[in-house]
Amino acid sequence: MRWTPPSAMKRLPPVAALLLGLAALGCSSAGSKSSDSAGAAVLVTLRNFRSGERFELASESHTDRLAYYSDARGEAQRKVQSDEIMSAFVDELERQGYADHAQAGRAPSLEGSDVVRWGIEVEDGEQRTHWLVGTSSPPNDWNAFQKCRDTFLQLYNITVSFQAVQNKEAGKKYFDAQQTRPAGSPPR
Repeated sequence: MRWTPPSAMKRLPPVAALLLGLAALGCSSAGSKSSDSAGAAVLVTLRNFRSGERFELASESHTDRLAYYSDARGEAQRKVQSDEIMSAFVDELERQGYADHAQAGRAPSLEGSDVVRWGIEVEDGEQRTHWLVGTSSPPNDWNAFQKCRDTFLQLYNITVSFQAVQNKEAGKKYFDAQQTRPAGSPPR
């Protein structure tokens, strides 16, 4: 491996620096939630309407981490973050343009769409707003949305989850393969 002098290293992008700071805040505040300080019940959902993929980031006041991760589920798209990180995350989305484009109410439930491509929905307590972009969205809207989407995905990817997924087919395939292998052959 080649050594790179510190003067030649690039600065961290602002979004990465923000996410590192949020992660440090989350690590320092994990488990320190007091019963008298209720945070904001926040759920942010990112949807790819073309493929049907959905990703969710929830605050601990919205989704109890222990209860949620303790049950096996058919899908594991939700990850839970601390209230402080989710609050800072929503502020960052607003700073990047979400507040300028958001519309009141829930995002529509579309199966697969070639017109609407992506959407972000923010549920903050009783309030819900959403922002959709599609084939007819102006380039400036797409650029702002992509910044919000990238910020969402970076936080989503560094958020640890220990969700058990219930998948009966995976176990069946494993045991069927074990039963059909010839005697004395090594496991696959």
